[in-house]
Amino acid sequence: MRGRSWSPRRRGVGPLLIAALAIATPALRAQELDRSKRPTVPPPAPFKFPKVDLRTLGNGIPVAIVENHDLPIVAVRAVIAGGSRLDPVGKEGVWQLVAAMLREGTATLSADQLAQSFADLGSTVLPTGFTTITRHFPRSVELMTEMLMRPSFPPAAFERQKANLVSGVQRAKEQPSALATRVLSRVLYGAGHPFERAATEQSVATITRDDLLTYHMQYLRPENVKLVVAGDVRAASVMALLERTLGRWPPGGTRPPSTVPIPKNVAGTTIYLLDRPNSPQSTVLVGRIGPQRTTADFYALEALNTVFGALSGSRLNQILRERRAFTYAARDSIVWRRAPEPSTFLGSADIAMAKTDSALMLWVSELTDIRASRPVTDEELDFAKSNRVAGLPRLFESIDGLATRIAGLLDNGLPLNFYEQYMTRIARLTTADLAAAAKRHVDPDHLAIVVVGDRRRIEPALRAANIAPIVIVDDVGNTR
Repeated sequence: MRGRSWSPRRRGVGPLLIAALAIATPALRAQELDRSKRPTVPPPAPFKFPKVDLRTLGNGIPVAIVENHDLPIVAVRAVIAGGSRLDPVGKEGVWQLVAAMLREGTATLSADQLAQSFADLGSTVLPTGFTTITRHFPRSVELMTEMLMRPSFPPAAFERQKANLVSGVQRAKEQPSALATRVLSRVLYGAGHPFERAATEQSVATITRDDLLTYHMQYLRPENVKLVVAGDVRAASVMALLERTLGRWPPGGTRPPSTVPIPKNVAGTTIYLLDRPNSPQSTVLVGRIGPQRTTADFYALEALNTVFGALSGSRLNQILRERRAFTYAARDSIVWRRAPEPSTFLGSADIAMAKTDSALMLWVSELTDIRASRPVTDEELDFAKSNRVAGLPRLFESIDGLATRIAGLLDNGLPLNFYEQYMTRIARLTTADLAAAAKRHVDPDHLAIVVVGDRRRIEPALRAANIAPIVIVDDVGNTR
């Protein structure tokens, strides 16, 4: 059979197409860009946080529900209070083992049966949440309920997970960033502080299966759990399903302590040097205890940190990477915690070994300058505002992101309109606000500086630079 070429006339659309083009041509010409003028960019659409329906199950578990029917997807997050802070003293690692063991089997399902159920759903369900298609939402809730309420803690799996945790602790000793974090926690918070305690080979060795059962019975209870459900759901149906599942979880647990001891800042800026022979670079952490999240300077500090070190265009990264090539990246952040717990100012960088002293001199100098001689400029403030505000809608464009952010609000005890307040308060900031916050909270004279590197090669230059007293420490922060 001889092929036939397609023709508009053969289909009867030729005249219509020609007429349409004739009509469109003048309009297309009228829309040609005038490249001598910059296009006008309209203002961004005002951000509006999605409506959150906050309800409570009969056993007291709060449930935050957001209905979004754009896609047949549902995301669930379980916010569990306490965590590793509730580990018994000398048994650090209990919570990590509890969290791992929740997926190792329940009173009605073995680990293999759980895995097969996940395969049937085409998505994994964790005790702390999941994301799935709408029709699998009920079954996923049932599986999450099983793991949270009725874990069986099989003895063989317990021994395996215990060995895995010990291996992880041992591997961490080979990572300079993990070593630096361990040392900083000791010198900044003090031995035994909830922020300092961490699993060790010795502590894990003391943990028994009964310790996990006790922790689960005491702390993993409705009093310490909050839920977020976001996506293609109806609030009434969600509550009915949750009452039939997690609503049957009897209360009776112990709430974690609402406060922790407030650690004292270091008496004066000190360099804590941990020897790591033959290391090609130095891993540096710079820390200091900060204010509570409820401080009146919260928003100013958010913007100030953006200018100083939170982004690639910030001062710290510009001076250490772009102008000096001392590091691939330097970053400074504020670790905010649930009030009344204190925050932590935390800077980090991996620095070329031979430039460790020079980099630290510049680092401390930049802190001094932003506090006094070179405060934040109008241009830098605009940069910070744009970054902090313009990027917010992106955090909520997916159901996953939305559920995770709401879980963060619940975990930190923040109001559900926090992000709307955030945008408004950031937009109102002035350079005077940032200057005042810098004077109150930036303190180059009270820093804990941890350096992990080849002591033989970096100590002489550090001492010659006379940045601060140097203390030699071991891998947990004890003075040698």
